Amino acid sequence: MIATAGAVRHLPEDATEWHVRRLATDLAHAVIDLDARMRAGLVAPRAWQVAAPAPDAYEAHNPPGACAPEGNRSGDGETEDRSKPDVPVFYCLPAADLEEGMSTDDGQDIVSVTVSDDRVFADVYTPRSDDPEQDAHNRDETECRMYRADELVGMATFTDTAIDGSEADNAQPHPHAAPHTD
Repeated sequence: MIATAGAVRHLPEDATEWHVRRLATDLAHAVIDLDARMRAGLVAPRAWQVAAPAPDAYEAHNPPGACAPEGNRSGDGETEDRSKPDVPVFYCLPAADLEEGMSTDDGQDIVSVTVSDDRVFADVYTPRSDDPEQDAHNRDETECRMYRADELVGMATFTDTAIDGSEADNAQPHPHAAPHTD
């Protein structure tokens, strides 16, 4: 829903009626899905949640003892509070360094990356680790994002992220990341 609303803000003035109808349909489906989730008492997908909430916000959503796989977090402390392994790590990375298996800061997972001259195309989808059938369906409905090769892309490492790019030499702090305090 956030991605669709963001697309509306970036809709060019010369967009056709088809573009507007498609965005309206996507937003309507997202609202219907969110309504059904709320009625069923389910938590909204992480892609619909705030990009960088306070660290204690995650404690209510994670069972006791939940943590990231060993070695899935950096220890340098430059980009996030690493004292809680189940708290996402937010960072920025140049688009040319994106890899399949990384997660964007809005909760999307990258399924493919294509580099073409000065552009990078990343196909992303909304992962559903709680529902494998829905996850497989979502993988078939990817969204293509286009970046300049040197453009900084907001990224995150969640507990289910396959590749943690926060340790890369050219990783930079995310503008919404909480400042690190010792």
